[in-house]
Amino acid sequence: MAAAWLRACLIFVLAAGCASAELRAGAARRTITPSLDRGPVWLAGFGLNRAATGIHDDLWVRCAALSDDSRSVVLCGADLIGLFYEDVEQIRAAVRARQPRLNVVIATTHVHQGPDTMGLWGPKLGVSGRNPDYNRLVIERTVEAAQEAAATMRPATLNAAQVTSPELESFIHDSRPPVVLDAELIVLSFDGRDGKPIATLVNWANHPEVLGSKNTLITADYAAWLYQRLEQRWGGTVILFNGALGGMQSPLGASVKDPDTGLPAPEASFRKAELIGMRVADLAWEGLAKSKPLRVDTVVYRETAVRIPLTNANFRKALEAGIFGPVKRLEPDGSLRTVVGLLRLESRGRPVVEAAMIPGELYPELSRGGIERYPGADFPDAPFEKPLKQIMTAPFRLVVGLANDEIGYIIPKAEWDEKPPWLKNAERPWYGEVNSVGPEAAPRIAAAFEELLTARAGRRK
Repeated sequence: MAAAWLRACLIFVLAAGCASAELRAGAARRTITPSLDRGPVWLAGFGLNRAATGIHDDLWVRCAALSDDSRSVVLCGADLIGLFYEDVEQIRAAVRARQPRLNVVIATTHVHQGPDTMGLWGPKLGVSGRNPDYNRLVIERTVEAAQEAAATMRPATLNAAQVTSPELESFIHDSRPPVVLDAELIVLSFDGRDGKPIATLVNWANHPEVLGSKNTLITADYAAWLYQRLEQRWGGTVILFNGALGGMQSPLGASVKDPDTGLPAPEASFRKAELIGMRVADLAWEGLAKSKPLRVDTVVYRETAVRIPLTNANFRKALEAGIFGPVKRLEPDGSLRTVVGLLRLESRGRPVVEAAMIPGELYPELSRGGIERYPGADFPDAPFEKPLKQIMTAPFRLVVGLANDEIGYIIPKAEWDEKPPWLKNAERPWYGEVNSVGPEAAPRIAAAFEELLTARAGRRK
């Protein structure tokens, strides 16, 4: 009898595994709101010399831990303009000192109403706005949240929703041709055996900059209302992972109707931020309410290093001047080293969720397609990069921007335009190239992700 059972089990192992692994999930969060009592806090994302004058709402780092018993990953989202790869490596090193096999992913929401964690928005040109003490606080609290999330993991199921609507698109204004939006809303809810959500992950692409350049109050922008509303209606620790933000995907210039007045909400107002955050939360809730549990038995996270030539002269000058702080350094060949990652949740060998972890602000054409050739482009014959969501195969496909690094805008090489004449006969240069490491970022990142995806698919065969 025992021999027969063993033979049956071995046959089953070859097909799918004798004892199916169990998905587990945990969550934790910490506030990372800076103190205004220890010198000026320079706000990031717009111009220079914008010092914080008060705090409207807290900034957070929020983490979800996932495991299949043998592999684990912690996914953290922070209300910050960005963190460099070197900062992320400090967080990883501290977590792995206690849990050596735990993978950690840190993405930022790219909020434009929080501290300058990169150094580019100080009091004046040539003076860094990065406060080393604050960055250390972010690192310490992210480590705490990641470790707590991992320590509290328990059996879980996955509910997932995908929402597309003209309303979501109406919250976004694209200021650069071609007008391509990746406004798809993906929501992943990891629920305990009691049916209560543990962590709720939201993937949507829109700059958190509703408040504009004149605001001086610290705020998570529309994310503050997204967190609050969705946690009230659905539950779990809500984490925002921003998507393909480049191009530029922004609420500035988008008209948002206020249901209380029937009129557009005032531009650069907290009311507009509230309306966007709450409506995105409601759409996420409506999607999850219709979802059904999905089986997940395998959690995979892999990443690969990518070197990108740094051709941006202003970035080079900033490095030499120490604007980015002591952490940011070039490789011996003059390139920047960054990473591209792949998260994959599987059921019996088939992908259920795939997520591309991208170290900057990807143009939507690189996420969903729509690259165009324009007269005036610097590389008019450059091959088109393969859109990331098109080469994924899972039912739920995410692009997570500013993951593990912030290298700036990632522009399709065929649309790169650093030299006159400008695309579509524009009167002045386009904004994206000013804040990009160079034209090789897109092809190298796209190729690296395709290799990760292909390698994982090959292992399943």
